[in-house]
Amino acid sequence: MPVWNGERYLREAIESILAQTFQDFEFIILDDGSTDSTLKVLAEYEGNLRVRVIRLEHGGIVHALNRGIAEAKADWIARMDCDDVAEPERLEEQWRAVSRCADAVLCHTNIRLIGDRAYFPPKLPHFPRTEAILRIRLCFQCPIIHPSTLLRKEALLAAGGYKPEERHAEDYALWGRMLPLGRFVGISRPLLNLRVHGGSISKQAAAAQLQLCGQIRAAMVRDVFRADAERAGLLFKQVTGEMPGFGPSESLALFGLLVTHHLLNAETLIWWILNSFRRLAYK
Repeated sequence: MPVWNGERYLREAIESILAQTFQDFEFIILDDGSTDSTLKVLAEYEGNLRVRVIRLEHGGIVHALNRGIAEAKADWIARMDCDDVAEPERLEEQWRAVSRCADAVLCHTNIRLIGDRAYFPPKLPHFPRTEAILRIRLCFQCPIIHPSTLLRKEALLAAGGYKPEERHAEDYALWGRMLPLGRFVGISRPLLNLRVHGGSISKQAAAAQLQLCGQIRAAMVRDVFRADAERAGLLFKQVTGEMPGFGPSESLALFGLLVTHHLLNAETLIWWILNSFRRLAYK
């Protein structure tokens, strides 16, 4: 768990991890050069044998996350943010889920929003209940909430870890590199309370995040649908509504891609039907 000037909600985040029903873990907290009272809060936990505090010079979240991966001794790493609150069963349910799936490299959960309602989105997207729909959704948005994830360390390292040039969308880019390495397992129960407030990093960096996400989405479409750069960009714009003219031929082409790349099941078929009718209705 990286923290930078996170004194306000830090204690609640830490307590939610220490109160987990699954207790076989080491809690690595990386202080990224905080200048507020963060260190005073962390000092309260330095006597806890499960807590290890690492103090860093301020280098940003990507640097802190990569240091945390390097320091972790376990085969699996659970992400946590310093302003969120984990449900008590979070780690237990995630460990059970990956234990049932030998080739799993990532487990993510549904979330519940807490915090300043002024920053809440009008509606939360539906949680992707199958891996096929998750792979499609990843082409057009990031449906995986970073601090809800449990990640296989071996796959994290094989994917190159977090990259400084992808800062503000470092998680979204990482998912794309991890997709070919194994299964992504989802838990539809909300096991993380995600705090939304004006001071969160994602709110402060929204513009940079938006630009980088556009580049990542195009790359995802290329990788998942095996389309070239031009076709990937066209498909992305059609499906997301950025380009008019999503007609019958484009809809059939999308259906063909789902079949060709073994992404067609009941849920993706419904998604395709709804998407096609929605676009055709606005021609």
